[in-house]
Amino acid sequence: MEYIQLRLIQNSDVTDQMIAFVEEKIGCRLPESYYELMRFNHEPEPEVCEFDYGKQTTCVSEFFRFTNDENYEYGILAYLPSLSGVAEQFVPIGRDSGDYLICLDRNQDFAVVLLDRNNNLLHFVARDFNEFLRSLR
Repeated sequence: MEYIQLRLIQNSDVTDQMIAFVEEKIGCRLPESYYELMRFNHEPEPEVCEFDYGKQTTCVSEFFRFTNDENYEYGILAYLPSLSGVAEQFVPIGRDSGDYLICLDRNQDFAVVLLDRNNNLLHFVARDFNEFLRSLR
């Protein structure tokens, strides 16, 4: 994927050791397309960010910073299911402008879903992370 299409600049310090540490904490290996984005920019806030879910539209506010710092407030490890009250099947990777969580669903081959924690609603977004990135406009 050409991340410049999302109007992102290259800015990443993600290493294989950092990925291994995060995977151990999360308890699974995430899709390679997700890691590719994090290797390009470890805290992406794409300007090209709108996406549809159902008959509604929202946008990516930001992807959580990919860091092994467990105390970083908006880092991926701060949103572990055990810390954020999210079901174990979901790996929160970002949030939208309404503070819904953008998650990868372990039970659906890491499909992208949008989770409204306030109303306990789940919305399907894309079959996989690549499809999700391609849907951004």
